[in-house]
Amino acid sequence: MKKLVIGVTCAALAAAAVSLRFGWGPLLAQVSPKAHWERYKLQHPKPSVDQHLADPALVGAIDLHAHFGPDSYDRQWDAFEVVKLAKERGMRGVVLKNHWSETAGLAQLIRKYGAQGIEVFGAVTLDTPVGGVNPMAVRYMSDVEGRWGRIVWMPTHDSEHEVNYYKETRAKAIVSRNGKLIPEERNLTLATGHVEPEEALMIMAEAKKRGITKIIVTHPLLGPQFTSMSLPQLQEAVKLGGAVEITAGTLIRDGDGKAHAIEVIKALGAQNVFVGSDSGLVGTPNHPDALAMAAKSLRAAGFSEQDLNWMFKDTPARLVGLPKWSK
Repeated sequence: MKKLVIGVTCAALAAAAVSLRFGWGPLLAQVSPKAHWERYKLQHPKPSVDQHLADPALVGAIDLHAHFGPDSYDRQWDAFEVVKLAKERGMRGVVLKNHWSETAGLAQLIRKYGAQGIEVFGAVTLDTPVGGVNPMAVRYMSDVEGRWGRIVWMPTHDSEHEVNYYKETRAKAIVSRNGKLIPEERNLTLATGHVEPEEALMIMAEAKKRGITKIIVTHPLLGPQFTSMSLPQLQEAVKLGGAVEITAGTLIRDGDGKAHAIEVIKALGAQNVFVGSDSGLVGTPNHPDALAMAAKSLRAAGFSEQDLNWMFKDTPARLVGLPKWSK
């Protein structure tokens, strides 16, 4: 036990020395760094229930925003279960999202040992556990065995915008300084994350300049702590090549948020929008249930089956490099 304490102390001293040498003092100054996920550990919602919902829009659908366990706080389903549920409802594919680590390796394992006959892809989110906007984190994700990495999210819960919104004093991932972006590029799909609306447009403009053709505008209607964009900003995003994400939860909860989302989709055109489940928290609908409820809600609002195909199948397929669904 004494050796362990000495070892931990030495490691802490070494980290402190490195932090001073490279200017990382503010990041490593805390003995136990604060983390976004701490608040979730205090929540104890009732477990989710599989409603076994079906919908024609699910057949051939791809969920580009699927959270899963294990994670740093409770998730209702592990990654193998998420993919199995999607396969059972006729879905074509899933992109596994974790805010803190890459998931391309997990996608390879599920393709090998999990449900078969379904596309499984990975991603990386450039939050602080991977070093923030870190080119090597992107390179590693895209080079992992199988090469199933597809999406790079700019910082989400550790974005400068979200940390500042909550007035928190914890490490944050920064994407711009003095109106200039921190550079990175690779031939992957780029998602804007939880940044300021102006930063999101900067990111998209630079991506377009560099020839990146697959761009996701990360749930811009979900709330001010994320990227909250006006309709003119969303129209500009579409002109820059962005596909606008609407989360299933926004569409299945009656109220102003749902009404606004429907207005936005009509204004932008269904071909410029896709629906992601963003599911995975305990107490929320599972991924296919959430997507099925969203599809039914959109159909009730007057959207056609072709519109639903764009939002659940065709645009997600393009964003992960697959051909249009043709069955």
